[in-house]
Amino acid sequence: MGFKELLEQTLEDNRLEMLIPSRDYSEGEIVYMRGYTQALEDMLNDYSDDLEQLQQEKYTFSLN
Repeated sequence: MGFKELLEQTLEDNRLEMLIPSRDYSEGEIVYMRGYTQALEDMLNDYSDDLEQLQQEKYTFSLN
């Protein structure tokens, strides 16, 4: 399993836990989980953007 797949699975697991909690969470834990989910989403977006840019640069040829 690659980094992106692991990140996506972790994000999905966290979203599911927020929708269907496996236990009662304190308000502080819920706030933390929301922040963690946002951080995972940001990481995934940054990774996807960086990967796309890297692929474009890899296949862009220059005559200079």
